[in-house]
Amino acid sequence: MDAYALADLAYQVERLDLKIDGGYQDQYAATFGGFNFIEFHGRNNVVVNPLRIKKDIIHELQYNLLLCYTGKIHVSANIIKDQVQNYEKKDAFEAMCEVKALAYALKDELLKGNLHSFGKLLDYGWQSKKRMSSKITNPQIDQLYDEALKAGALGGKLLGAGGGGYLLMYCPYNVRHKVAARMEQAGGQLADWNFELRGAQSWVADESRWQYDQVKVHMPNGEYRFNI
Repeated sequence: MDAYALADLAYQVERLDLKIDGGYQDQYAATFGGFNFIEFHGRNNVVVNPLRIKKDIIHELQYNLLLCYTGKIHVSANIIKDQVQNYEKKDAFEAMCEVKALAYALKDELLKGNLHSFGKLLDYGWQSKKRMSSKITNPQIDQLYDEALKAGALGGKLLGAGGGGYLLMYCPYNVRHKVAARMEQAGGQLADWNFELRGAQSWVADESRWQYDQVKVHMPNGEYRFNI
């Protein structure tokens, strides 16, 4: 099973079998891993474009990103339903278009290694995302985000649909420690993390390999046999 088939299987289980509302970007991101620009033209027409990013840029990006647990879990399906209902509202629709355009801009800045521009664009994305649904943020999340900006962070976003979970903030390396301290003072819980560059791994177990009854090994002084 290749990565495309595995991602589609994950989508089928979560969205069709379990009937959990949502899109299918998470399944493809988790399956392929690494840095990709993913184009969605319908369930049967998804194109994953791997991005060639220099290793030193990846290392710097990881160091400059802080992951902070907001202290509240969220149910993404409820937020997604609200966003779907808001689709016909002018401001919410314009915000969705901005988020889509920002994906292209973020890709370009990342490929060029302009990480501070990347960080500022995350802030644009967060401001746009909040207009898509009133359920995406709350006072606690807003406070954590604002405190991070005051300490020197350039931008960030909630991971997932919103409403809780983890907040990802981009900050220049020389203020990273200040941002981390300020977010912890505001009640956030910093978490260790790493980029997953390989994605999901799958294989088929060949049971015929296990059907041994004896192991033989040849040594200089003779042959040894071990019954299994």
